[in-house]
Amino acid sequence: MSLALLTIAAGGFMGATSRFVFAGYFQPTSGTLAVNVVGSILLGFLMYNSDFLGYVSPGSRMFFGIGFLGSFTTFSTFSVQTFQMPGNLAFLNIVANILLTLAGVFIGRGAVVYLANLREGSAYPEFVTSRSDSRYADYMKTGLFSASLLFLPLIGSISGLGSEILLVGAGGLIGAPSRYLVSGAIPRLKEIPTGTLAVNMIGSFVLASLTFSAVSGSLVYFLSIGMLGSFTTFSTFAYESFRLLDEGETTYSLLNMVFNVVLCLTGVAAAYLLFA
Repeated sequence: MSLALLTIAAGGFMGATSRFVFAGYFQPTSGTLAVNVVGSILLGFLMYNSDFLGYVSPGSRMFFGIGFLGSFTTFSTFSVQTFQMPGNLAFLNIVANILLTLAGVFIGRGAVVYLANLREGSAYPEFVTSRSDSRYADYMKTGLFSASLLFLPLIGSISGLGSEILLVGAGGLIGAPSRYLVSGAIPRLKEIPTGTLAVNMIGSFVLASLTFSAVSGSLVYFLSIGMLGSFTTFSTFAYESFRLLDEGETTYSLLNMVFNVVLCLTGVAAAYLLFA
């Protein structure tokens, strides 16, 4: 296994377990919304930081962006939960997840733009700002790692979750690099990121199949929450949709949102007809 896949797998372990613990403080649909929004804010900050300031290394993007944040958020769980809701609540859940995650990416981008403007407007000599840039790059690495740890709150003190967390983490170890390999093998359809669309569709169908087949016990933690939750990603979907908007590709952005929601829910509906 390559170093890149190991890096993503490590991030997937942390992202999946953090999602499991963090979302557990809320009702199921609220928990999914919360992790999707928080993850989108952080991914927006990470990705635009790389673009505007150049402080994020490729390894950090793999660990934090693809591995941790990609696994911290989940599209498959969102799809199954939405399908199981009454029509009016399902519509509100779709709107809330999409609008709030897009707003999250915008907030992350805004924070980076603010920092970039501070740097460009600095009146200090170049040698001072270059030293500040180097110091900021070190702070970024430490801050990103610390942020990832914040979503794994005192696991040792949470009674009864030890084995479940390990199963979820083991699923994340597999789900995150699998997402990377599958999505990376599928080229874009014009401007639409079909790689992310594909993993979200596949993951939603398989998760729904397991859910409607009444899979229980350890398989729920390993497959449903860990592996399939990490195989799909909402933050990447939100970032890619926002990025298209930011680049003036409004039509493709809307198509990307519609395709992900409609096709993933269609996959869940197909699984319901086959296994319920």
